[in-house]
Amino acid sequence: MIISYLKYRRRAQGKYHLHSPLVFDLYEKVLEPCRDASNAIYDMLDKRLKAFVNDNPLIFKDNDTVMIVKDIHRNRQNEADWERLKNDGKVRLSIDCWRFGMIFVMDRLKKEHYILKV
Repeated sequence: MIISYLKYRRRAQGKYHLHSPLVFDLYEKVLEPCRDASNAIYDMLDKRLKAFVNDNPLIFKDNDTVMIVKDIHRNRQNEADWERLKNDGKVRLSIDCWRFGMIFVMDRLKKEHYILKV
């Protein structure tokens, strides 16, 4: 886990290095407010993510899927599952936030993967 965390920290970007307006907006409206929520982070993240999707009907369509994947770096099996998931052909956007990951199935996007400091 230590080596995995060091790799994450070396590659992780802050919000000012993001070139995607969608990911930048998601960072500011969903991830930053959840930063200080230690126990209830997943509930808060889920509520903010749903609100973000509902507030952006021009970006998100009915057939889009957004998932939060918990504990993606907890062990090697979880990391292997995360890699398989983010490399799936239907997944267009994946975001690694160390404690959790976010997967977006949106056929209009080009395939991108972000590693974010949260």
